[in-house]
Amino acid sequence: MEQMPYQYGSGPRRPGDNDRAPLAVIAPAIATTVVFVEGLVTGWLVWLTPALCGNSCDNDHYQANFSFGLTVGACGLIVPAGLLLISWVLPWRRRHNGSRVAAAVLALVPLTVLYVLFNIFLALA
Repeated sequence: MEQMPYQYGSGPRRPGDNDRAPLAVIAPAIATTVVFVEGLVTGWLVWLTPALCGNSCDNDHYQANFSFGLTVGACGLIVPAGLLLISWVLPWRRRHNGSRVAAAVLALVPLTVLYVLFNIFLALA
């Protein structure tokens, strides 16, 4: 009689919810890289905005709007940083895969929205 690779009545062990997720680092790593590059580009474009206005940006009304928009944008960086922190800090178990990927993907959205709102705010001012 052939010998079975497993004891009688048991098969290969299936991964459970508490097992370590082997690819858990991929979503937070990609999101961190993209958010870092997107943050650098957005920051560069925000700081470049007054230079593009020329002499029309010298009035006090524009300066007040620009400083308010810059403050809101800087405070808005807390959201993607928090979401990235959540995606890295969640336990690396299979049951947290969906939450980790959702936090990593949602971290990409606020910087784009902030830049668009910043430019709309400046155009309306």
